[in-house]
Amino acid sequence: MKEPLAQAKEKLWAKIIDSINDIWPSIQVIFEQNDLVKEVTKAIQRVMAELGNMPKEASRIIQFLNSKNKYELQELDIADRIDTILEVKKVLTKRNLTM
Repeated sequence: MKEPLAQAKEKLWAKIIDSINDIWPSIQVIFEQNDLVKEVTKAIQRVMAELGNMPKEASRIIQFLNSKNKYELQELDIADRIDTILEVKKVLTKRNLTM
């Protein structure tokens, strides 16, 4: 009686081990993805901290630049209004993507 029970246990454990071996690569991928998500979350938090309250400031800068004429911008050492506004809008876009 003990021998058939021992054989059944052996077969059962062999099947359990095979099942684990079959899914283990997927489990490893899940762990790797979890680590990547943690890294990305930290990066997003760093970007948000770096940008701070930039959307309000960026909007004010765009309004300011649009209110100045070519000569006033030259006095401020701003050679190209459009490039400057595009740079400001990049900040807004980064901020919006991290929200």
